[in-house]
Amino acid sequence: MILSPEDKLILSSIKINLSISELEQLNDLIPQIQNWDYLINTVIDRGVGPLFLKKLPLLSNGPMVPELVRTKLQQSYYKTVSRGMVLQDNFRKIADVFSANGIAVIALKGVYLSEWLYRDLGLRQFSDIDLLVHEEDGEKCLALLSSMGYKSSSVLSNLAEFVQEHFDIVHYSPMVLDGVSIEIHIKLHAKTEKYHLLVAEVWKNAIPATINESKVLAFNIYDLLIHLCLHLDKHVRVGHVQFTCFNDVTNLLNEHRDEIDWQKLIQSCQLYNCENTVFEYIVLVNKYMNAPVPDAIIQQYSSLFIEEDEQLFLKLLGGYIGFQKSRSAHFNYLQNVESPLGKVRYVWNVVFPSKAFMIQKYKIQQPSRVLFYYPYRYFIAVRGMVYHIQNKFKHHK
Repeated sequence: MILSPEDKLILSSIKINLSISELEQLNDLIPQIQNWDYLINTVIDRGVGPLFLKKLPLLSNGPMVPELVRTKLQQSYYKTVSRGMVLQDNFRKIADVFSANGIAVIALKGVYLSEWLYRDLGLRQFSDIDLLVHEEDGEKCLALLSSMGYKSSSVLSNLAEFVQEHFDIVHYSPMVLDGVSIEIHIKLHAKTEKYHLLVAEVWKNAIPATINESKVLAFNIYDLLIHLCLHLDKHVRVGHVQFTCFNDVTNLLNEHRDEIDWQKLIQSCQLYNCENTVFEYIVLVNKYMNAPVPDAIIQQYSSLFIEEDEQLFLKLLGGYIGFQKSRSAHFNYLQNVESPLGKVRYVWNVVFPSKAFMIQKYKIQQPSRVLFYYPYRYFIAVRGMVYHIQNKFKHHK
């Protein structure tokens, strides 16, 4: 598929640091841009705006960027810095309280990557704080957060109660204070997933980390890369993609290329039963973001990134949201409910959730209109069912 100059520029800006030849390619794209409105909206929506802004002083064609575009890029950068400072300050206070109470913490995703990988709070957008703790510490963490003023952000629907009764908890409902959301994880994914990222192994492999002067833990480079790819895959499958995950995988490979033992990565993926999933995304970022990956690895796994995946990625780049290449989480849950009565109860809770749940789920400003949102929910459900059937038929052809 042929990319527009605008899309090429966005993809070429993702790396924190570019080689000389990559800078030249980015520089050559600027005179080719015809739709600056599309570029500025998309580059910011994909979390790449500050990364493009950082490179402008290095480009001889930088002055060709319209002043309005440059202003919006600067606003995006300062907004990201401002939000990052608030989140990092909350993280430090929480990490210190947890540490004082003997609770070990692994910092996940943005709160860790913005400082360790990007080394600039303005270059990596993140909206909340995700922490992994030992399962036995989960409830204690919620109590400590509550004592600090954080409150649960979600309404516990009948469906959520059912899931908690029948399935393992991966993370608790977010706790929120002054617009800052904290999500406490005790696992990394549900048992219904095809892969098995072993929590005990992750804790064993964890390394010391310092974030905003607080001493915590972080994933080692292999578990981090695997977790980023699996997190990305989860969002791609349900049509709610966080494009920053593509940026993270690309920059992790680019900034730490000399540290990666590819055979060790393969062994870790095999241990977690996620080899195909992880390497599909590694092949993708190599092709479209020029992430450095050995030729032998690309040759070994190139068949995983099929044309359907490629078309989907390009649609996602343009902002597409919809049902994707795997069945929804509801089908996974339903298959794992053993009793017929349990299956009926699950379906009933999906079809007829509470009014409070509907108001929160769909951000309904006028509660009196909640009934009008049920048909929309049913339409989405039917669309997902049709996709599920099509996908199942495709796999049995």
